[in-house]
Amino acid sequence: MIRIGVIGYGYWGPNVVRNLRGLDGCEVATVCDRNPAALKRVAQACPDVAITTDPYDLMMSPKIDAIAVVSCRSRM
Repeated sequence: MIRIGVIGYGYWGPNVVRNLRGLDGCEVATVCDRNPAALKRVAQACPDVAITTDPYDLMMSPKIDAIAVVSCRSRM
């Protein structure tokens, strides 16, 4: 089982988390975002997934095997 942390739950984050959760042998362990509203959406959609505002929590965790960084910046 690969335990994944996801940094970023903005525009693409929910799609990435959903797809990772659908893969055999993959577990989304923690989602990180600095936006409290984004973390609230994670908690509602995936109550079994831990949340944090500090990306170092994912980087330093022995419970995380890989990290997906999901970033999208609009140039409008």
